Amino acid sequence: MKLKTTLLLLGLAALFSAHAFAQEGVTESAEEKLRKMREAGNAPETVVTSFHRPAADSTIAPWRSIGRVNIGGRAHCSGSLVGPDLVLTAAHCLYSRAQEELVVPGVVHFVAGYHAGGYAGHSKVKSYVVSPEFDGTKGASHETLQYDWALLTLEEPIGDSVGYLAFPGNITISADGKVNTVLQSPIITVAGYPGDRAHLLSLEENCRIHAAAQRGHVLVTDCLSIGGDSGGPILQQVGDTWQVIGIQTASTKIGGKVASMGVSLIAFWRDYVALKDAAATATSSENAIK
Repeated sequence: MKLKTTLLLLGLAALFSAHAFAQEGVTESAEEKLRKMREAGNAPETVVTSFHRPAADSTIAPWRSIGRVNIGGRAHCSGSLVGPDLVLTAAHCLYSRAQEELVVPGVVHFVAGYHAGGYAGHSKVKSYVVSPEFDGTKGASHETLQYDWALLTLEEPIGDSVGYLAFPGNITISADGKVNTVLQSPIITVAGYPGDRAHLLSLEENCRIHAAAQRGHVLVTDCLSIGGDSGGPILQQVGDTWQVIGIQTASTKIGGKVASMGVSLIAFWRDYVALKDAAATATSSENAIK
């Protein structure tokens, strides 16, 4: 069954209860405390954990292309390589609530294939692009959900050795600038570094897209995601290839059940293409000079 993201509808009332799940404020001590509570059977029923999720092998493709976005040694989110030196993550991960502004690129690092202290590749972030419409002061409100994406340009092209994830091949841009794609199925897998298991990549497998909102830019899924998962890829397997169709950004409840919000690739596709074209032009210029 094919799923056209632009044709699904969702009442915006569900979006008002959404909340971003950046890692800021989740510490190792809190992680250990929650783990002990869960093992002892004392964790509140309202606490969502990732303990049911299988761990991915971060030494092999495609999982080594996914990693942690570390911000100033105080917080982390998840992200994925989508080019030699390009990482996709969530914009709210880069927003400092204390300073009420986006952090400078120099304090952001990407660690690909991170697992229990080891990793496949590492680079500092040279620069990044977020939507001009993103407003971190509004949290995960319906006004900013569709703009909650960021593209990080790394200092080092670690994707050349680590590998990077693919996007669907059927994305088109119409004459009026509208981005379109048709998904192969509503079944997805999401990946991230959740706060309760922050040192390994885990997967929420075979969950489902239930609806889309805001012109198809926002996806609503039944995946269970928590703090630290923000920016992790929403993946769809087509044959032997895992394709990125969006990123995780926030959690919510629909009908009393925990659900997640994500940003569809159509929200950031034109900016991704612009960055890719600019990188290609720069490379051509460098080769011409040589």
